[in-house]
Amino acid sequence: MIFATLMALIFLAPQVVTRFKIPGMVGLILGGALAGPSALNLLERDATIVLLGTVGLLYLMFQAGLSLDLGRFNTLKGRSVVFGLISFFIPQLLTLWVALNVLDYSMEASLLLGSIIGSHTLIAYPIVARLGLMKNTAVTMTLGGTLVTDTLSLAILAIVMASLSGDVAAIDWALFGGAVAAYAAAVLLGLPRLGYAFFRTVRNSPEMEFGFLMTVLFITAWLAEAVGLAPIIGAFIGGLALNRLVPEQSTLMARIRFNGEALFVPFFLISVGLLIDFRVLFSSLELWKLAAVLVGLVSIGKLTASLIVRQIFGYTWAEGWTIYGLSVPQAAATLAVTLIGFEAGIFDGTLVNAVVVMILATCILGPALVEKYGLEMAHRAEAEPVEQHRVRERLLVPVANPKTSDELFDLALYMRDPKCREPVFPLMVVTDGQDAEDRLQAKRKMLDHFVDKGAEAQVQVRPLTRIAMNVANGIARVAREERISMVLIGWSGHVSTRERIFGTVLDQLLEETRQLLFVNRINEPLATTERVVLAVPPFAERSPGFFEAVHSVKTLASRLDAELMVVCEARHLEHDRDYVDSLEPEMEAKYVPVEAWSTLAQTLDEVVDRGSMIFALSARPRSAPWIPELDRLPRVLSERYPDNSLSVVFLSEY
Repeated sequence: MIFATLMALIFLAPQVVTRFKIPGMVGLILGGALAGPSALNLLERDATIVLLGTVGLLYLMFQAGLSLDLGRFNTLKGRSVVFGLISFFIPQLLTLWVALNVLDYSMEASLLLGSIIGSHTLIAYPIVARLGLMKNTAVTMTLGGTLVTDTLSLAILAIVMASLSGDVAAIDWALFGGAVAAYAAAVLLGLPRLGYAFFRTVRNSPEMEFGFLMTVLFITAWLAEAVGLAPIIGAFIGGLALNRLVPEQSTLMARIRFNGEALFVPFFLISVGLLIDFRVLFSSLELWKLAAVLVGLVSIGKLTASLIVRQIFGYTWAEGWTIYGLSVPQAAATLAVTLIGFEAGIFDGTLVNAVVVMILATCILGPALVEKYGLEMAHRAEAEPVEQHRVRERLLVPVANPKTSDELFDLALYMRDPKCREPVFPLMVVTDGQDAEDRLQAKRKMLDHFVDKGAEAQVQVRPLTRIAMNVANGIARVAREERISMVLIGWSGHVSTRERIFGTVLDQLLEETRQLLFVNRINEPLATTERVVLAVPPFAERSPGFFEAVHSVKTLASRLDAELMVVCEARHLEHDRDYVDSLEPEMEAKYVPVEAWSTLAQTLDEVVDRGSMIFALSARPRSAPWIPELDRLPRVLSERYPDNSLSVVFLSEY
């Protein structure tokens, strides 16, 4: 019955409040309050609810760590630290003065209250994720600042608790610092290696992948608590450690988001609502005065910090209000510090209830602001003009081998433009014959599987089937009929004869198509890709398909949070840099010069290691950028790097 009540609240509360233009997550908090002992008495905040709420809170922080755009965060880590310090110390110092001079609190209680007001919780994170704003500079900065504010808040908690013991030296700070350093090293250095080993060993097993992530989540949170940190910090760091292994557009990330939004995060929000005691709320005027002071402190402090960083970094007003909406909600570190302070006798019951009211007020205000101004940012981004040299993206993925088709389809999802509204087309071609219909029918289940994968990743998929005299002819015909712009096809990596580039089917496909063609040998799971190496031959930009190809490779690198390394001839380096950097998505790339294209392999030896995926731009014979060395390139790269994933990219000719 407890679980049935929880599920009913998750189902009904958001539907009710959204009719009044209130964010659904606020409805969950209000629903928890109404279902609590002081109202309808349907639920009690017992061990079961506390456990479910803790799981939801840790899941929320873990998901935030997984979703952080590390490539952009690395370029914005300075901004994140600046914002975190400003967002923490302005409310902290303001609260310290008010608590000492107006509320007449002790120094310990004032410091602890300041640390509560200075922290913030990413309650509105699901909204920015839904609006597709995770790569926005202001949002990334705010997410990174969360780690700073919560760490400072919990550090002050540790100092205050140590001072209450009567002897600050009672805590062995050297031992504590060593334990934290060892924990950080183990998680941030060891966990990615464990993750890479797992994903290389276990492929196409969604249940095991999700189980692995959940195990990592709760072990990192528990270990953080064991060394003296808050579990929420451990969960966030665990998500950061595995961030590169769970690409944004992957079906695994879609499952993580679904479970979070459908179950775990609502459990946490309902547990927060159950802290509200209506009997105390309506019987104490002092509580409301104190709650008003707390709401005023957090609102003024966070708004001031948001205005300062908006001015410093030149953000728009919509971005400034979104920063404020993300940073004003209080819940995670706030609750942790408040409950510990109450148990230690620093805070009384009135302050605890006032803090809960403050949590409720900020959790209503923050999501409402993010919903309003985040939507404005999303609409502005969608209204940006599309570059004229870009074509309408329609991806065709011929599938045949069940062992490799999944990763080929995943590659298409990762390379697909996030603004694209066209479906992805998986194609099954069977050769003509008496039993062609039966063979086609037997393989339709594979196509249904790709429809399911697309649905999980929220990408429209339109499966296609064809009966043709040969496979290459069937693919070429579909490419023309469906106005395909890009074809992604699998390759074993073996070169059949010296005269031909790949073998009968692929060579015939090169002759019969003019679309952008990615010929892929995927040896490693895409999620384990740490570096994307893009080899750009001289005069490649003369091909109409150059810009689309580079955009697709950059999109893949961005989604995998992989380092992008561009190898090009030294004499063309500067103008190749201008072309590559001008294309979306915006990301930092490293450029490696090669003296002559004939020495490309030797230069690649310096940059290709395990975890590197190679994209070599090429051209069809007799096209403008074609040079004789390009025909030998697939064989050279395939033999020289047998363990790396490799894609030979034939640029389109229209």
